[in-house]
Amino acid sequence: MPTRNPTLQLLPPGCSGGCYAAATMAEEMHDGLIARLTRLLGDSGVAFDEATRDAAGWDALGSQRGFDDGSHVRPMAVVYPCTPDDVVAIVRVANETGSSVVTRGGGTGLMGAARSTRRGIVIDTKRMARVREIDVTSRIAWVEAGAVLEQVDDALRPHGLMIGHDPWTYGIATIGGTISTNGLGFLGGKYGSMGQQVLGFEAVMADGSIVHTRPVRPKSAGADLSSLIVGGEGQFGIITAAALRVFPLPESRQRVGYRFANFERGFAAILALHALGIAPALLDYGERPAVPDGVGWRGARDAAPPTLFLGFDGLSEEVRALVSRASDICKRHGGSRIDDAAVEEFWDSRHVVADNFAKGRAARAGVTPASGEGRCFDYIHVSLPPSRVLQYRQQACAVAVLHDVHVLEAGVWVSPGLFSLAMANVAPTHEEARVRMSAMVDECLRAAHAAGGSMEYCHGVGMRLAHLMREEHGAGLDVLRHLKRGLDPSGVLNPDKLSLT
Repeated sequence: MPTRNPTLQLLPPGCSGGCYAAATMAEEMHDGLIARLTRLLGDSGVAFDEATRDAAGWDALGSQRGFDDGSHVRPMAVVYPCTPDDVVAIVRVANETGSSVVTRGGGTGLMGAARSTRRGIVIDTKRMARVREIDVTSRIAWVEAGAVLEQVDDALRPHGLMIGHDPWTYGIATIGGTISTNGLGFLGGKYGSMGQQVLGFEAVMADGSIVHTRPVRPKSAGADLSSLIVGGEGQFGIITAAALRVFPLPESRQRVGYRFANFERGFAAILALHALGIAPALLDYGERPAVPDGVGWRGARDAAPPTLFLGFDGLSEEVRALVSRASDICKRHGGSRIDDAAVEEFWDSRHVVADNFAKGRAARAGVTPASGEGRCFDYIHVSLPPSRVLQYRQQACAVAVLHDVHVLEAGVWVSPGLFSLAMANVAPTHEEARVRMSAMVDECLRAAHAAGGSMEYCHGVGMRLAHLMREEHGAGLDVLRHLKRGLDPSGVLNPDKLSLT
């Protein structure tokens, strides 16, 4: 049996009698759980040292955001399954011992979907990272949940294929994680969200059964079970593999950039593209207001004019025609072409933030700012009817001023209805900055609801937005909760996320 963890704090000072008995029982339960998992997975398949458990309990929802993160709990164990049958065994042990299970991929989720809130088990999927099959003719790839996006692309490239998901975390994020949050990447305009690229899946359910769906589309044979897995954040089942729609490497790829005198003119150009049915693979449009010194992390910054980056993938003649038409539209709306080198720099540096995050993640995990560090950073990503974006932008910027929050960047991404805002604020204490930021974010998200939109298009809900799920779904939240109780009556799978448990 593994050595009892000496750091496990079960007995509060001054506790005796029944309290001592309860603490002893909890410690024995912990040791029994570790022993059972070790018998199933071997010594290398289970980690229960403090450092590993602590690191596995976090994702990218950090304490610098406008979120009270006091709910973090160090898990009892981290396990590394190699097969779906391993996952089945882990889930059955969890049910028998009353332990929760949180599945973790690359740990890059921004909403806390992979955070541990109870003393349970973390399933780390890194050993389930194979590309099982590449069907070149059908353009389907069966890929395991722990495979990193970049590694899957590397496996596809010799076959003249690629995945269509290219988020900022391309070199870190896993297939399972991006499906669970229905992520959206830089190329989403042509290839869609990650969920739209899922043709079928293999998942372990809360009762230990394994569900496989057929990797073809369209299907008219009842409800699509993929809807429970895509965006479900592990609430309804644990993804072990997925059949992905993969795409031919483009014969031609061209990127261009334009600057505009004001946000409205650039947005009008985007709407004109949209009206013609032109959907660039890449569409990134944003403005950067001036930022005073001490607000951001890079000192004072002058305002930058609204800039539009467009990218087109496809056949050579197709790309030439689209670039020509897009350029005409941008010029007609007052856009001035920017240097191609600046466009390439933008494209080549799109993953730098994630790379830096990965390097510094271990040092930041679980670190709460000192009481004098009154700075917060956060963002919103709302989906709106395109006709309401300009009005919403004005409203959101006014809300920021009201809460003494500075807008760092505002713009649309992928398509004209997907509006994003990044912001920061300073206050005498971190708690004051957090409360102020949280109030600003909530007000903006409620304004998106009032405009007929959705509060998030890219990163999921997790813990960060769970308190707004009723406002997002209305009575639909009760439907989701009924589904959750029916499929996971003990609440084993990823509790405290999506406001479902």
